[in-house]
Amino acid sequence: MKISLCMIVKNEEENIINCLDCAMKVVDEAIVVDTGSTDKTVELLDKYSTEKTCVKIIHHKWENDFSKARNLSMRYASGDWIIILDADERLFADRNELEGIINNTIEQAFIIPIYNLMNNDNIEVTSVMVRLFKNNKPHYSGAIHEQLYINDKNYVGEVIDGNICKIYHYGYYKSVYNKKNKEKRNMKIIKKQIKIEPNNPFHWYNKGVMEMISGNFDTAIDDFLKSNELTNKRRYSFHDNLVLELIKCMMALKNYNQIINLVTEVSKDIYIGKIPDIYYYCGIAYVNIDEHDLAIEYFDKAINIGEYEKGVSRYGTGSFLAKIQWGKVLLLQNKKRESIDKLKEAVLDNRNIHNVGIEELIALLKEEKRDYEIEKLEQIINNKNTDDPYLGSEFYKNKEHVKNNIITLVEDSKLEEAKELILEYEKIVNDDIDVYSIKGVIAMMEGKIEDAEKILKEGLSKEENYFDLLYNLAYLYQYNKQNELAIAYYKKSLHNTNDKMSIDKINDNLNSLY
Repeated sequence: MKISLCMIVKNEEENIINCLDCAMKVVDEAIVVDTGSTDKTVELLDKYSTEKTCVKIIHHKWENDFSKARNLSMRYASGDWIIILDADERLFADRNELEGIINNTIEQAFIIPIYNLMNNDNIEVTSVMVRLFKNNKPHYSGAIHEQLYINDKNYVGEVIDGNICKIYHYGYYKSVYNKKNKEKRNMKIIKKQIKIEPNNPFHWYNKGVMEMISGNFDTAIDDFLKSNELTNKRRYSFHDNLVLELIKCMMALKNYNQIINLVTEVSKDIYIGKIPDIYYYCGIAYVNIDEHDLAIEYFDKAINIGEYEKGVSRYGTGSFLAKIQWGKVLLLQNKKRESIDKLKEAVLDNRNIHNVGIEELIALLKEEKRDYEIEKLEQIINNKNTDDPYLGSEFYKNKEHVKNNIITLVEDSKLEEAKELILEYEKIVNDDIDVYSIKGVIAMMEGKIEDAEKILKEGLSKEENYFDLLYNLAYLYQYNKQNELAIAYYKKSLHNTNDKMSIDKINDNLNSLY
């Protein structure tokens, strides 16, 4: 069994190596088509392919056609199966389990769940794109948002279990999107496609998405309605997403009654009616027209459906996000105690990785003079298990492994590489206390003593008895000949460890200081 990775890239110096490092743990070879990079992408790829002979680099002039470039990459694939990735994505998979599935299937194609990381810690899960498929005369058609054919047949694809294989996508971070100027490039291609095929509903849907990203919500709504009309009541793979984007545009324009009417209609659909997002947004619409009981009813519907992984969904709409909105409605109804209980339920939800709603909850607890609960709440959060069955992310399961890789880079004095990996890590895990310690050590190694002190103290402001932070700060003060401070922090670190080697080392340092 051999799996090939096929990619097309352009100006991806910030992403390409991290993407390949992650993917090469799963695949046997990589074919990367560069379409005219002007940054260090080619230089990095050349060096990488020299070290790893299973990585092949192809240079191809960009022709405003994604299918041409993708088809070129697949022409060189020698694997039994092909995985498609973009450079701003990271593949996490259990190779043994993945191989077990594709060795025992008659399926030709699989959809891999994609976790799109948006601004403000929002995560949207999409399970609509075929990314893993048999190398059986595959080819793409369409200049943008290309469609895959295998042996001249278009496959919908089975959704693979996210616990076995998933993709993280960073490309929708607004800053990243603007930096790459994707809006202008994509719109130019889409308009050209519409001129060639004016009655293709997929092209109008894509134009609606781009108008929405640009903030042209009225135009986007017109495009989505045009797309829907051109489908002639035939169901397309993008149909669910079209409805959700339509609702989001209406939300941006504060057309709350339109949202309610639309959700009332589409909830009858056997597929769309199973998506928690439509009830979540409808609940928000009811809040905005002061129909609080109906809002709660719809948030409850979203929670009862739960998280959705068969199509498109904003992560949390079937769990903690709906609970947070419910808690806010209870507050509007002057039910502060019930509001606190519901917000607490949301914050402690295992799916709530970033503890969304914690600020509102703490503020309410302080108002009610329930400060004694705050410390207990924070302890529970620190021990919260985020490896829930739905998320099942290899990143979270193996975050200790990732941190060990960072530490190894630091020990090898590869500080720039370590800092790059920290940036990747922090896109997924916020405020990991270990990262403060690692950053502090890097700053010390770079001779930035004041920066190191600031970073370590910032970490201690979040967890004042954390051993690594205390020890590293003590070491910093010892190095800087601030002996009294060094002694104080060594003593404090001594009280926060049971590790014999650490105790012996601290005592040796204290004796030398005395």
